[in-house]
Amino acid sequence: MGIIFFTIVAYATTYLADAFQSGHIRFSSLHVVSKANVHRPNPLSIRGGSSQPTAQLSSQNFDLDSNDRLQPIRFERTEEECAYIESVLRTNVLFQDVVRQGSLIDLATAFDRVEYKKGDVIFSQGDTDKDFMLILEEGECKITIDGEEIEGMYGTMRPPAMVGELALLMDKDRAATVTAKTNVVAFRLDRASFKYFMKGPLVKADDIKTDIKKIDQVIDQVSGVKTRYGGDIIRQFKPSRRWLWGTWHGTILQQSWKAAAASMLVSTCFIAALRFFCRPTWAPGQIPDPTFPVISRLIPLAKLWHYLMTITTFILTFFLSQAYTLWRNMYDTTRKIQGRLNDIGLLIASTVERDDKGKYTARGEALLDDIGNYSRLFHLFCFANISKKFQVLSTKRGMSRMLSRGIISRQEYNALTCPSSTNGGPHNVCLTWILIKCLTAMKDKTLPNDHALRDMLFHKLCDLRGTFAGISDQLNGRIPLAYAHFVQVLVDSFMLIAPFALYSELGLWSIPAVGLLTLFYTGLLDLAKILLDPLDNDEFYEAFVNVDIGVLIREGNTGSTRWKYSAEMLPFATNFES
Repeated sequence: MGIIFFTIVAYATTYLADAFQSGHIRFSSLHVVSKANVHRPNPLSIRGGSSQPTAQLSSQNFDLDSNDRLQPIRFERTEEECAYIESVLRTNVLFQDVVRQGSLIDLATAFDRVEYKKGDVIFSQGDTDKDFMLILEEGECKITIDGEEIEGMYGTMRPPAMVGELALLMDKDRAATVTAKTNVVAFRLDRASFKYFMKGPLVKADDIKTDIKKIDQVIDQVSGVKTRYGGDIIRQFKPSRRWLWGTWHGTILQQSWKAAAASMLVSTCFIAALRFFCRPTWAPGQIPDPTFPVISRLIPLAKLWHYLMTITTFILTFFLSQAYTLWRNMYDTTRKIQGRLNDIGLLIASTVERDDKGKYTARGEALLDDIGNYSRLFHLFCFANISKKFQVLSTKRGMSRMLSRGIISRQEYNALTCPSSTNGGPHNVCLTWILIKCLTAMKDKTLPNDHALRDMLFHKLCDLRGTFAGISDQLNGRIPLAYAHFVQVLVDSFMLIAPFALYSELGLWSIPAVGLLTLFYTGLLDLAKILLDPLDNDEFYEAFVNVDIGVLIREGNTGSTRWKYSAEMLPFATNFES
């Protein structure tokens, strides 16, 4: 037995000595790391749809540095590939802190290259096992949520879009299904490597999460993923009396019931105190005795209240009519903006260059696509300029997020974020692009180079600019402070006196009477305030009442391609010269 024991010890000692000499085992301060357990995946392209589990890649895609610390493995990338990845990361809001701490090169080389065939499902909604994100290099992907494909530019992702990064940042399931619309080439970063770089000393992950969540909520509203009224521009109603009486959400009753309840409580406390301290001679349900000392003193107050009621009713109803006029003018103005954009699309689609068969030439179709894209961006940035909820899209971080989601191109992002463009406002920049693109097309004969068309386009574009500018003018001068203050004080004074003035005439019935009057008069004032804030910038009302701006933008997006497709096929031959 002793011989066997010593033989085993000798064999083990020899094995460990060989292991230390070969470097498979190292001592590092307080722990031992085995390189034999560190998996090095092949840095060559891995085609999408592989049977190899993605979770294994994300957990084993690490190597040891000179200090025996785990760090993401680096893949061999060409200079062009590294430059492309770095340019995408540098302009993405998610990785700007990583750029500031000087880890950009290391991060860029942590991406491996992958390919997907047309029709491959890259992510499925609800996935929890696909722990990676992508940067698209070639091809397009489509987005589907709850089985419905998102239409337009918000539902198609093109290079240099980033796909799947939010699930890694938020540690949540996949929010959408992403499918390869064409053959796709992309660069992939696994979850473990993503977390490694997002834990840097300068990375403020919580702030990034908050900003991106806010930006994506706006983009989801614009894309139609989230709507206020089921796709309608305003909350619709049914003329049925039963339906109207049974509706609560989005009504003035929802806003004013608390004030009515408070007024009824004051009235109840007053009556209870009067009966407790003054010992009245009439029963609780009877009309108070006008000769009773306290009641005789309340009668003049009741007369004053009736005079005040006449003044309050007249001023409040007039105030409400002015508020509705502003709301209606704002609604009409937003529709007029859509109309001018449709006019421009109609003019260009009707006069753009065509071949002998009446179809668009390649450069004619490219012009229509460019004008449609700039029209969509102009419309989007218009509302980002005047709506606080959408304002985040006009910031550099908002545009960076739009770039990462493929809504704008890199060239558009660079032009929109340069200092001179920032001073002019992105909506004005996009409007200028439309005009310059049309003038350039006239010079190269893609559009007819005649004075009539040029004058018409100038007129429509200048009218469009003036119409949009009128929105800010209306909002800035919606109502003077002194006017709003006076109406508020008048209504509050009227309602404050009501519990005491009505008791001398109605007795116990003054309690419900005060509630109804508060509901109607306070409700009229609240309704006027809501109408004076058509874009919900003041966030006065807790429920959605006003226009859904996302619907306006989506309708504008549809209009930007309407005329291109309407005039794509003609039932007759064309013979006019461009």
